[in-house]
Amino acid sequence: MKREAGMTLVEVTVASMVFAMIMLAVVTAMRTLGQSYYRLQETTAHTSAKREVDRFLRQALKDALGEAGYFEGTSREISWVAPLDRVGSAGGLQHLRLQARGDQLILSFAPFDREAEPDATPAWGSVVEAVSLIDGLESFRVSYRVQPEESWGRGTEQKNDDLSGLPWGVQLEIETEAAIWPPLIVAFEQYEPRL
Repeated sequence: MKREAGMTLVEVTVASMVFAMIMLAVVTAMRTLGQSYYRLQETTAHTSAKREVDRFLRQALKDALGEAGYFEGTSREISWVAPLDRVGSAGGLQHLRLQARGDQLILSFAPFDREAEPDATPAWGSVVEAVSLIDGLESFRVSYRVQPEESWGRGTEQKNDDLSGLPWGVQLEIETEAAIWPPLIVAFEQYEPRL
């Protein structure tokens, strides 16, 4: 009697178990790869947004006008006048205000009118709505250096007479749920030493 070649039930069971373990490893690896890719995309998007905010604020602050009455600052808010290329419908000289509102860092715009009194309240949001630059804000602090040789000091909650013109520089400290940003320090191009 000739024996037919084939697999026994034990061999089929062992082969099935080995195949199942290989498939489990492949599925786990693919799932881990998918999760890693998602986290990488999320981190990349967050970093890109952070860079854009950093770049915009640096440029907008660096170009601030140095005329008296066009710059005010406290420890929680800063407002200034600067030229903008274009943000929505806003272009040319604009009043800008950066402030924390709840868990957002808000940038507000108002059209600049050279004929208006410097103490006149700008028409915030009349042309372009305020924009949330950062969501998930934990804290926002502003420090000023009035002269290059002085140390960083915080503005007061009222208008600070020392900040009626441009200081030498400003430092923004931003903390979000995701990370603590490195301090954003801007030295103003229009700064003129005070005597």
